[in-house]
Amino acid sequence: MPSSSRSLFLTMALILSCLLAAGCAQVAKSLGELSRLHAEIVKEYREKDVGVNLNNNTSLSITFINSPLNDKAPEERAKRAEQAAAFVIRHYPSIDQIEEIWVGFVRQETRFIVVHYSEGLDVFGFDKNGHPLSRPEEGLTTGKSDSSIRPMAIYSSRLKETDVRITRLQLEGDLNYGLAVAPHFTAPGDATGVRRSSSLPQAVSFDFASYSEKSMFPGEPRITVLADGKVVFETSAQFSTSKSPEGKFSEFLLLQIPYPAFRRMTAGKTLTLKIGDRQYEFTDEQIEALREMTQYVRE
Repeated sequence: MPSSSRSLFLTMALILSCLLAAGCAQVAKSLGELSRLHAEIVKEYREKDVGVNLNNNTSLSITFINSPLNDKAPEERAKRAEQAAAFVIRHYPSIDQIEEIWVGFVRQETRFIVVHYSEGLDVFGFDKNGHPLSRPEEGLTTGKSDSSIRPMAIYSSRLKETDVRITRLQLEGDLNYGLAVAPHFTAPGDATGVRRSSSLPQAVSFDFASYSEKSMFPGEPRITVLADGKVVFETSAQFSTSKSPEGKFSEFLLLQIPYPAFRRMTAGKTLTLKIGDRQYEFTDEQIEALREMTQYVRE
């Protein structure tokens, strides 16, 4: 190798090693700050099951899992959220880099050893100064303040896995009458903070819930998912159906979509769901939320 080429090679190698060292140092710093913040929150509120997650280096989320406040009034959870946001501002060294602070409350349990159930109760958003991202009395929300569609990651130290989920994507109607879906999957290891799981999930679970005055999905309807008009997943499935004394129908379905198909779902600009003769279009924000779920695993 000519001396000039060798010199250039050594220079590039030196620059690369410096960049890698700087990147590793930054990751180590972030992990250290998140770990200390987690320990301080656990000590301050005397709750052991707390998730601390940093997303895109700008959004910090604190999740209280199975908190005693889950059984209290929403106002008490709102008060704790405000206190926790102020606590983060005082104790997180890199708070100047944060744009949003999210404080959530989740009820979580394990059924039949391997089946996990999570219910998101409340999520409250604040800016880095502790001001609410939206005011309930205004009845308005910005694009980022719809907390129900923001993915959350909760690590279980006992199970050594991370549950990644979106609380609810409303495809039609509202909570009382309409169709909603809650996508979620588990990944080995701790995928919160700046970490990412090194193993891909086998499938993403889609929990469908429909409430209506008549049965919307009788029999075993064909279910088709299309990204940019192309079929990426197709199957047939039967909803479990019940009818209340008031005549309201409730229909539920747990659908497993293989992870490769889920990735194809998130790669398109449009996403369409067909169930029988009914069709639903995901909004751009909902597609982006699904896409954000994939950021918790390393491919």
